[in-house]
Amino acid sequence: MKKILSVFVFGTVLLTGCGHEFVTQPPAKSNGVISPVSASDDTKGQFATPKVDPPVVKPTLQTVQFPKEMEIQHVYVIAGLAGRSYTPKNQSETVAQIEQWLKTAKPVSVQLPPPPNPPIVTNANTNPAVLELQLSSKKVISISPTFYMGGHSQELSQLYHFVDGVISYQVATKTVYFKDPNLYNWLKSNQWQEQFNTN
Repeated sequence: MKKILSVFVFGTVLLTGCGHEFVTQPPAKSNGVISPVSASDDTKGQFATPKVDPPVVKPTLQTVQFPKEMEIQHVYVIAGLAGRSYTPKNQSETVAQIEQWLKTAKPVSVQLPPPPNPPIVTNANTNPAVLELQLSSKKVISISPTFYMGGHSQELSQLYHFVDGVISYQVATKTVYFKDPNLYNWLKSNQWQEQFNTN
């Protein structure tokens, strides 16, 4: 495991498995910097740890037309190391709950640190859970907690940095952001598992 994690400090992680590809960075422009050396490694004073600036979150007037309940045909959550897709026990109830959360979501602009380069390949999905809404128009909406990667650690969890209460809302290649603590916590804390078939 140490051999795999030691390479995380050099770039973004591209994850492949079960017919899917997973990237350990937010979609579109939501990317992060991973520092190649930590201060504790600089025993001889030969290297300095690049500073990772915190994300900048500001209110915005940008608006998005959320799908209506009748437009949502299928709901999935993609999660776990294998990137499995899970279906809700009661889709109509789950969709209604998601609709209520989206109604109170506040649009924000988010500026994250730039992505590391080049990407790194591994065989697991370590990203937080992603909610997918498949619409009758064939469009797919992906919603996930907003995060970026940075730092230097043998512990993968130490490389993930979350933007508290902010969700990424992606349609095709366009990503916008919303302050939505309820939906954010539902995904990040795996509260969704209570309403989905996980066996």
